[in-house]
Amino acid sequence: MKRTLLLLTLTGAAVLGGVAYANRYALEHMVMQRMHGMGMGHMGGMGMAHMFKGVDTTPAEETELRAMFDGHTQITRSVENLPKGIRTVTETSNPALREQMVSHVIGMIDRVDQGRDPKVTIQSLTLDILFKNRALIVTEMEPTETGIIVTQTSDDAETVAALQKHAAEVSDLAARGIVSAQEAMMARHH
Repeated sequence: MKRTLLLLTLTGAAVLGGVAYANRYALEHMVMQRMHGMGMGHMGGMGMAHMFKGVDTTPAEETELRAMFDGHTQITRSVENLPKGIRTVTETSNPALREQMVSHVIGMIDRVDQGRDPKVTIQSLTLDILFKNRALIVTEMEPTETGIIVTQTSDDAETVAALQKHAAEVSDLAARGIVSAQEAMMARHH
């Protein structure tokens, strides 16, 4: 009985793995078709890796993005909308993922401060506003044992709205992973 249960469990895992792989293939195929329609070519069978590339992204930044999408179910996130901005708490109990996640948060805040928009394929339109209004944002970061707290405020109403919208978008990415990113990419190219 134990062998049968183990065999059924392993068979079920293999079937679910195959379904997940097939769904990922279907998503990649749909993205590639859409990119052909936008004149972006096929990109040489790179799978989803092209979604993490930008105008000047580094391999380390692309690895951080991949790690967060692959491990999105291990990330917890809370957002408090403040009258003049946001306070986010983003954490994971996975030490390797935490390192990638915190590095990404710090790196992206630094990019915004410097005005170095990476224009990643899956990037939300909301980031355009944050890069444009970067001088109007005050950011505080505080590490936690399992992640990072970020508080961002502004006296500019457009910037506050963009901060709050972007925080919600990132929470959706943490909750739904690549599906959320694919939707953001499609919105950007419409």
